[in-house]
Amino acid sequence: MNDFGEFLFKLRKEKGMTQAELAQALGVTNKAVSKWETGEAMPETALLLPISRIFGVSVDELLDGKRSENADAGVEQKSIKDRIFTRGKGDSETLPEKICGAVCAAVIFCGITVYFLLGILGGLWTPYWVIIPVSALFCGVIGVLFDVFNAKKRQTKLARGENPYTGAICGILMLVCTITYLLLGAFLSLWHPLWIIVVAGAFACGLVAAVGEIIKYKRKGGGR
Repeated sequence: MNDFGEFLFKLRKEKGMTQAELAQALGVTNKAVSKWETGEAMPETALLLPISRIFGVSVDELLDGKRSENADAGVEQKSIKDRIFTRGKGDSETLPEKICGAVCAAVIFCGITVYFLLGILGGLWTPYWVIIPVSALFCGVIGVLFDVFNAKKRQTKLARGENPYTGAICGILMLVCTITYLLLGAFLSLWHPLWIIVVAGAFACGLVAAVGEIIKYKRKGGGR
């Protein structure tokens, strides 16, 4: 190992990541990560910044193969600054999340508007009350889809050793099952026995989660 490889190996172990997980987060192969750590090769320049962000070190520290002497103080100062300047700010500051929020707001507004128009003009308060909860649940589906296609969030979850797709699939399954149940119950009065739809959704989520854990375990087996 060279200094870079030893430092990368140390950082990866400190974070509890396997070579496979780091490779997936960076969009490279396990073999590439292995070569970096053994000193057979160096990552492309474009990958140094993503690697530094994953492990919370600077690019200079990566290349030096060690943390700087004032790293701890720098981290502490940065943490204080982050708390000061991000106080009151949410994650919705990114453009994809702003778009998601706008779309969800539009869906909710349209749902409420349609419901009151149907109620006031046609006296259809029942069963069209279901439009409001369905609109809210549909917003949940939109939010999950936006998260799945948000590359930054995917990489963050992968860096933490999480599967970004398992939770998304489970979330969409439960939301779709609940929407289906509400619509069938409100318009066809099939509250019973179709409550089984929600239970089936929960079981399907459990199956998806189990498959996700199996895949994660196999990938860990490919790393050190």
